Amino acid sequence: MARWAVAAIVLFTASALGAGEPQGPIDSIHSELARVRSQIRANVPENDRAALLQRLERAENALNAHRTFQALYILEAPYEGAAAFAFAASAGVRSPNDFVKKWTELGEPKAHSGKAGRAPAAVDALAEAAEDRGPTTYRASRPYAEDSGTEAGLYYLGESRAVMDYAAFVRAGTWSDAGRRPPFRSIGSELAAFDREMTTAYETMEPANHSTYIRASAALKQARSLNDRGALEGALFEYLLSRYLFAPLRGPAGADATAERMAAVRATLPAAEDHSIADLWVQFAEEGLSGDNADLRRGASTVIEDLIPAYRAAIATAAPAGTSNANAAVTITLVRWPFT
Repeated sequence: MARWAVAAIVLFTASALGAGEPQGPIDSIHSELARVRSQIRANVPENDRAALLQRLERAENALNAHRTFQALYILEAPYEGAAAFAFAASAGVRSPNDFVKKWTELGEPKAHSGKAGRAPAAVDALAEAAEDRGPTTYRASRPYAEDSGTEAGLYYLGESRAVMDYAAFVRAGTWSDAGRRPPFRSIGSELAAFDREMTTAYETMEPANHSTYIRASAALKQARSLNDRGALEGALFEYLLSRYLFAPLRGPAGADATAERMAAVRATLPAAEDHSIADLWVQFAEEGLSGDNADLRRGASTVIEDLIPAYRAAIATAAPAGTSNANAAVTITLVRWPFT
C-alpha cells in the first residue's frame, strides 16, 4: 500500500481511538479536510493547487453549515487529486519500463471491505460510484502513460487507488440510523429515456455547450455501469447528477428557487425513511439559496423542479417496459477523470 494511504488510515484510526469512541461523521470529515489540505500543500504542484484548495474550502463551508452529505461529495475531488499527486511523487518511477512494472505489481484495485447498508444510502451511493471508477481508471492509466507520458500515467494510477480509499473513508464514519431505505430498483428505463433526450438535444446544440453535455453524458454513462452491476444507490445518484449537470442546457428555470418551495418539495419525501440521496441534492439547493451565485441558484431550481420529482419516480414501481428502440443512438464519451 502506498505511504499516503497508510498515513490516511493511521490518522483516521488514531484520532478515533484517541477520542475514546468512534468519531461521528462531522468530526471525521473535519479531520480529513485538515489532512487533505496538508497533503495538497506538500505534494501538489503550485499550478494545480488552487482549484483543489478552493473545492476543499467549499466542502468545509458545507460541513460548517451541516450539509454533511454535500461536504462528503465535494471533498472527493481534492481527496483523490492530492492522493494521486502524492503517489506519483513517491512511486519511484522514472521510466516507461518502471511504470509498467509498477502498474503490473499493483494490479487492478479492489474495493475495501466496506459493507453496504450500515450507512445512509447517500454514503453508499458515493462509495459505489467511487469504487466503480477505480478499475476503469487503472486500465486507462497505462495508455495515458504511453500517450501523454509517464507522469500522467502515474497520476491516474494513483487516482485508481485513491478512489477506493475515499470509498472506504466515507463508509467508515459512525452514522446514526437513517431509517428504512426505499425500494431502490433498476432504473434502466429512466437512463435510456434521459439518454434519448440528451442525444436529441446534442444534435442541435451550440458547440459552446458541448463541454456541459460531455460532463452530463459521463455521469449518465457511469449511472448505466452502476445500474448494470446492481449498485442501485450509486446508479441513482449518478443519474440525478447527470440531470443536474444537464439542466442549464434546458433553458431558464420555471421559477426562482425559494426556501418555501424547497420546504414544500422536501415534504413530499416520507418521514422516517432513508431519503439521504435526495437530501444530498436538497443540500445543494440550500447552498444555492444561501448565496447570490447565479449558477448555484439555477441549480437550486433544478433540484426543486426536476431532481426530486425524478428521484421520486425512480423509487416508485417501474412502469411496464415498452418497445425497445433498436436503432437508438449511442454516444461514446472520453472524459478526463474526475467527472466533475
